Amino acid sequence: MSEAYYPLFADLHGRRCVVIGGGLVAQRKVTTLLQYGADITLVSPTATTRLHTYARQGRIRHVARRFRPSDLTGCWLVYAATGDQRINEQVFRQATRRRILTNVVDQKPLCSFIAPSIVKRGDLVIAVSTGGASPTIAKRLRRQLQQTIGAEYARMVRLLKGLRGVAKRRMPSYDDRRRYFDRLVQGRVFDLVRAGRTAAARREALRLLARESSKNGSR
Repeated sequence: MSEAYYPLFADLHGRRCVVIGGGLVAQRKVTTLLQYGADITLVSPTATTRLHTYARQGRIRHVARRFRPSDLTGCWLVYAATGDQRINEQVFRQATRRRILTNVVDQKPLCSFIAPSIVKRGDLVIAVSTGGASPTIAKRLRRQLQQTIGAEYARMVRLLKGLRGVAKRRMPSYDDRRRYFDRLVQGRVFDLVRAGRTAAARREALRLLARESSKNGSR
């Protein structure tokens, strides 16, 4: 049986996430979580300038003291990024007892999840993980993907997202919708998006939808 991690994309919007620690590592974790709409509480006696700025802006809550188990009340996900191993282990024990997703940074035995290397293009998110075996390889693959996956993919995802509702109304059949969207991605519509002609791409997609839904309705 494989020991690889099960890949999972989590909806963090409005969910309480706690970061223990106030250094640069904690700053990176907080900055990433903010991109995904998390409700963040930072627990640390000290914090970086940027973390203080986040707190002043109201983007996070900063509890300026050492960790207490009660900090995990209502928490959905927690990062521990302190230089105190006793605190890191305490966070892991308390979070595990409460069945909270937990990551003690760079300590795989104290993690119930690990953070992948991420390539983000709008709503398109690509995650690369080696199960903690080689972060260097994961980062190298991320750099390669960043060079390959351009902004046109974000525009295409946004276009397809906007078409989902109307396609579902006009094409009740899942198989018909799948063929329709496959055609958009593999044909002229994506070519138009690549060329920056998003409005023309949407017109072409709607033209194809009207034709395909009419054809399917006449079966």
